[in-house]
Amino acid sequence: MVRILTKENVNQLLTMPDALEYVEEAYKQLTLGNALVPQRIAITDPAPGLTLIMPGIIGGKMNALATKIVSVYKQNPEKYKMPTVLAKVMIQDINTGDIVGIMDGSLITAMRTGAATGVSVKYLARKESNIMGIYSAGVQARKQVSAVYWGLNGKLEKCLVFDPVSSTADEFKKELEAELGIEVAIVGSGDEILSGTDIIVAATTSTTPLFSGNDVPDGVHISSIGAHAPDARELDSKTIERASILTAGLKEACLAEAGDYIMPINEGIIKEDDIISIGEIILGRKTGRTSDQDITVFKSVGISAQDVAVAKLVYDRALKENVGQDIDF
Repeated sequence: MVRILTKENVNQLLTMPDALEYVEEAYKQLTLGNALVPQRIAITDPAPGLTLIMPGIIGGKMNALATKIVSVYKQNPEKYKMPTVLAKVMIQDINTGDIVGIMDGSLITAMRTGAATGVSVKYLARKESNIMGIYSAGVQARKQVSAVYWGLNGKLEKCLVFDPVSSTADEFKKELEAELGIEVAIVGSGDEILSGTDIIVAATTSTTPLFSGNDVPDGVHISSIGAHAPDARELDSKTIERASILTAGLKEACLAEAGDYIMPINEGIIKEDDIISIGEIILGRKTGRTSDQDITVFKSVGISAQDVAVAKLVYDRALKENVGQDIDF
């Protein structure tokens, strides 16, 4: 039997605090050597978009094995009235290898990507942080704000947002003020994000830097989850140079895919050894923020361990609560 779970089912079963807990545990298991996440396979030309195949396995108490297939087709909203990001996750029985669950992965992708930022905020942002700024007001951006809110234990009070599409920003404001009870202020330019914020989140499709590192205030925590190619970045080299701490969801993944780090390394501004997988900080093996003046950076290109962990939670909960439909293949 294969348990089929729709997006509505996943939404019923998954909360952001859950996602934060399980993504943090995935980072721990990666650092402890109890997880394997092969470099994801990327398929593009001649297709008009990007498809990623992302298998992974996590041992320990999770005992989870899964593969996600995710596509990023930028023309979908305008041309087909479909989301840019589409995904499905297949869960396997770790003992037999049989596929036992297939679920919509779009919400899981959004939630686990948000949770990655939430975990980084928990460990790297200043403790008194209560104002954030975000570049983009899309679906993923909304989950980023939710994750920051929970990463700060509900202490987030205000979010500044910049998006060139005013209707998208208006919907973002309405949704998040209702969901989280925070103030959302729409700003007219990206530079306004930098003023008076404790946390800056970049969640865009841009391939070039969003702001000048010279304008970044001391003490902020920055999370970049958008660019994921060696020749693309949301953060400029000056931002990376000024940062006291450079972290990654997984160092090896960022060294392979994150132009935000690859370009400054090639320029001789930083070295590979300057980058720390966040699991090292979670486990106390490496030191995080040591001063309120530190600029801290977290970069995530997305790794399958995040999906495996969150999807296993959803699958187990679906069985327990009898959610979804069983199909005998």
